[in-house]
Amino acid sequence: MVGDLVVLNDCQTSGYEDGMIGLLVKVEPLGALYTIYWILMPDGVEVPMWDSEFEVLNESRRPDNRS
Repeated sequence: MVGDLVVLNDCQTSGYEDGMIGLLVKVEPLGALYTIYWILMPDGVEVPMWDSEFEVLNESRRPDNRS
């Protein structure tokens, strides 16, 4: 999971806009129920987010450039 590219969606707490791309740099469990995910944003700031505020980019979301 750490090292994954993520795209922000339904961003409620950080002030960053939906659609921005970041890099997951740290996962911090908060007890048994919650986890904070630290996202490195393009401006160089590491921002804490809930899992509902981003989506991991994977091969299925990449555009097909093989034409």
